[in-house]
Amino acid sequence: MNDMVDMAQFVEAKSDQLNADDLIGAPRTITIRRVTGNDGDQPVSIFYDGDNNKPFKPCKTIRRILMGVWGRYASEYVGKSMTIYRDDSVTFGGLATGGIRISHMSHIEKETVVVVMKSKGKKDGVKILPLIMEQKADAAAEWAAKHISELGQQDDLDALNNHIAAGEKAVARLKANRPELHTKVIAAYDLRRDMLTPAEGKPETDMGEAHNDADGVDF
Repeated sequence: MNDMVDMAQFVEAKSDQLNADDLIGAPRTITIRRVTGNDGDQPVSIFYDGDNNKPFKPCKTIRRILMGVWGRYASEYVGKSMTIYRDDSVTFGGLATGGIRISHMSHIEKETVVVVMKSKGKKDGVKILPLIMEQKADAAAEWAAKHISELGQQDDLDALNNHIAAGEKAVARLKANRPELHTKVIAAYDLRRDMLTPAEGKPETDMGEAHNDADGVDF
């Protein structure tokens, strides 16, 4: 009996980004972990879970759809998901080269139509369907909530320093991958530090310099 061979792994494009050819016969649902911008020809890079550091760099049409559905601020896309697929009808330079398009997006309750420029002087509506995601544990959010709740157990600044140091590497990962959680943790640090600081002023110590490799958290 022949082994089951997935031909997709043998035709992946050699590139530093996700390509339409990577989606031949295999639509993919991705969950966004980070969005960056620059001034180049492809100004937006969307990093997602399992991207192997090959981000999705959406064209202007897709960027307009993202903004129309999820809003103008890319930081709010983190943690949201969408289903992308190869559309063979996409043309470039008069040739049907194929391109990446979106069929479903999370965090919408009903079908949404976004009007975009399809070709020079012509607009059309693009239909986006709601993406129903299975609820799954959010390890980063759970860790952040537990870490913040334990701040109340730190009765002096030395204990607080040790608690912050123990979570330093995990907090660094939050900063890179979950900035909204990182902001909450830092705000909680500041609040607890203020509560433990004598009225005459804060000590001149840097709370973030210690290192501890034993946080044991993977997200």
